[in-house]
Amino acid sequence: MRHTTHIALLLISALLLACTGSKPMAKRAGKLDAAGMYSEAAEMYLQSLMRNNRNVDAKIGLKKTGQIVLDEKLGTFFRSMATGGNKAASVAAYQEAEMFRDRVQRMGVMLTIPEHYQTDFARVKDEHLLDLYEEGQARLAEQDFMGAEKVFARIAKLEPNYRDASSLQTLAYLEPLYRAGRIDLEAGRYRKAYDEFDRIVKRDAGYKDASALRQEALNKGRYSIAVLPFTSANKRDDVAAKIQAYAMTSLTRTTDPFLRVVDRENMDRILEEQRLGLSGIVDEQTAVRVGNLMGAQAVLIGTLLSYNESPGQLRRSTKNGFESYSVQMTNQETGEKYFETRYKPVKYSEFFQENVARMSFSYRLVSLETGEVLVSKVVDREAKDHMYYAHYEGNRDRLFPASGNNTVELGSRARNDLRGLLGAPRDLKSSAALGNQLLEEATSGLAGAVQQELAQRIP
Repeated sequence: MRHTTHIALLLISALLLACTGSKPMAKRAGKLDAAGMYSEAAEMYLQSLMRNNRNVDAKIGLKKTGQIVLDEKLGTFFRSMATGGNKAASVAAYQEAEMFRDRVQRMGVMLTIPEHYQTDFARVKDEHLLDLYEEGQARLAEQDFMGAEKVFARIAKLEPNYRDASSLQTLAYLEPLYRAGRIDLEAGRYRKAYDEFDRIVKRDAGYKDASALRQEALNKGRYSIAVLPFTSANKRDDVAAKIQAYAMTSLTRTTDPFLRVVDRENMDRILEEQRLGLSGIVDEQTAVRVGNLMGAQAVLIGTLLSYNESPGQLRRSTKNGFESYSVQMTNQETGEKYFETRYKPVKYSEFFQENVARMSFSYRLVSLETGEVLVSKVVDREAKDHMYYAHYEGNRDRLFPASGNNTVELGSRARNDLRGLLGAPRDLKSSAALGNQLLEEATSGLAGAVQQELAQRIP
């Protein structure tokens, strides 16, 4: 109830403050109006109404001064138009007048633009649009695509559906990309060509043969990798197989369209045909032969060097503490009763357990075209998780830790640390789960290294 009353008082205070600020602003605006400073007065009236839109005096004042300011802006437009000056400047002057009128109208005050100004603006605007359209076409003819796009963008801002300006703006944006894409495709810069054609297709899928050329760039630049079964130096073939599976998954999830991972089923079939099991691919020569059979351009081979899961033992230690309690006492002089806090020694328990997983493996990405080792790394990883908590059979809210000399520790920091342990989580990841986490993290880095090498090979 008190909370609701407090909010209501805050809202009333804010409303009173708004009203209080609005009236003085309206008075200052009236003084500016009387001094002939109409633009300043109109701005002050607007600020007054923004604080309190129901201020009648501000609305009346804005109606008068706002119309004067609007007429001045329309006069600027008329003089620019009548002197046959820059049509763009004339259009901008009228648009400024419209923007002022709309701003005032949002405050609930209606201003008027005489019809003859509207007619004049429509004529000047049409003339200006025609000039821009002809300029844009001329720039297209000169193959100044960037300049043409800017001109057609100005047309779109003034009149979104003017003739075929929107299509010409698109043409001015797409054509230089298309030409650059063709040049890069012919020069063997497949990634650059793909990116240029991709931008075209995303804007207009039917533009010329951009879709087909994008696919051609992808087909010519695509790089196929076969992930061969990983071997194990410590007879942990199950873990080695997991690393290979994670590596394949990580590689297939990359966003690089030029990276293609050989299908696992196709790979298994060829391995079976060649009578090569998990332990059959033991050297690069065999790997190259298998990779060629798969139609790959590179093979990824790896070896698990070591792997260990270490589940920790739950360790328990008994700690000294104190539990507070209250004793009723009587003042011998006054007879007044009061409570005194005392502390009794107690025992509580702390528990700690830590699980660990460690792994080391090496991998190489070997080019089947040159025999070159493109990427070679040894990955060492460790993952840990622990739980550390306290347990007390009594009233935990009254429990205090013991100090070094086995007296009650009343400091807030020590008490908060103990409360944290009493409420700490009592679960932890298993060493097997940590191992899987290691594999996933390590192969994620592997995919990044392969993708980086691929980006350098395909410009």
